Amino acid sequence: MDMNTNARSDLFLEYKALLFSIAYNMLGNIDAAEDMVQDTFLKWMEADTDAVRNRKAFLVKMVTNASINYLSSARIKREKYVGIWLPEALPDHHASTTIARIESYHALSIGMLVLLEKLTPQERAIFLLKEIFAYDYDELAEIFGKTTDNCRQILKRAKENLGKDTRRFKVDMKVHEKILHNFLQAVAEGSMEDLIHLLKEDIMLFADGGGTYFTLQDQRITAFPKPIEGRDAIVRILLTLIPKFRQSIPDFNQETTIVNGMPALITYSGDKPVTLVALETDGDEIRNIYVQTNPDKLKHFTKP
Repeated sequence: MDMNTNARSDLFLEYKALLFSIAYNMLGNIDAAEDMVQDTFLKWMEADTDAVRNRKAFLVKMVTNASINYLSSARIKREKYVGIWLPEALPDHHASTTIARIESYHALSIGMLVLLEKLTPQERAIFLLKEIFAYDYDELAEIFGKTTDNCRQILKRAKENLGKDTRRFKVDMKVHEKILHNFLQAVAEGSMEDLIHLLKEDIMLFADGGGTYFTLQDQRITAFPKPIEGRDAIVRILLTLIPKFRQSIPDFNQETTIVNGMPALITYSGDKPVTLVALETDGDEIRNIYVQTNPDKLKHFTKP
């Protein structure tokens, strides 16, 4: 029996957080993920549900396919992106959604989203649904219209493409918070020795400025066009540039916040977000630093 309008809407709301979660982890973009969810809602309200056996799987299939199609076109845009592309961070409170707490979602860390860029859109979708959202192979087969063996093969290929990096999907939040605190203290004190002990020798720093710069007190603040590699180089950059950066920001203030389920540092000029710094650790040392200065990707962090 087909569903009435109220029943359709209620069922969609039941799974809305899940659908947003899938779309966001597929795309690494808040607005695009919300567009995917809204588009799925409109199609769901008009769909013929008489023959739909599993309505949750039907909704997941809709949002996943929409995300795969979006990714196919987005990759072309990223090839033309000036500088380094990083995913848009998801703040713990997201005002434009009806569900405010990030705990309602399954948001992967910035480092994990960057890692998933190695995969094709289909590999990424199957990896996410199986490894993050705990779908079994029968459910995957129904969602993707493939056999269970096909889904196993695609997941195997995805894991091979990720290699040993799949271990990076397990993160202890308390350990991460402690490392972030030690990192901020070492930078604030200008302690080269403490920083060296915190950073892995082959650490990399990625900064996304969106190909733009902005001026603060007649100084240009911009992102590095390429990743910075190596502990010594990054220590020198941090200890040299951060004091100058702080001095150049009018009404400088910063705070730690939760983004993508992990503590991070957000810097403001008054109420305007200027930078977001997220760390990726292995439980002992910092393996990657992600710096977001693209104003388009910081708009959800504007203070109320």
